[in-house]
Amino acid sequence: MTPGDETRFTLAAFNQLPPAAQLLCVWEQGYYLAARPAGATGLARIYQVGAFFVEIHFHTPSDFEILRAFHDPIHLQPYLDQIDLNALFPE
Repeated sequence: MTPGDETRFTLAAFNQLPPAAQLLCVWEQGYYLAARPAGATGLARIYQVGAFFVEIHFHTPSDFEILRAFHDPIHLQPYLDQIDLNALFPE
């Protein structure tokens, strides 16, 4: 399976890919969800790829690394403050 395949990746298949192929998979099949500060000058972004999530840490726009890929939504906790739920509950 390659990132260009029409089928969705599983977490296990994603974890077997080399880092460059993982990034390609995120760019082609991922949906950006949210961002949060990471470190002194960095930014972490979370993407949904099929049934799992991928967190990428950007040191600069061209210097980044995949921090982790996971199923458990508990790891989304640091991003929840970035989501405005007010629009879902009009007064």
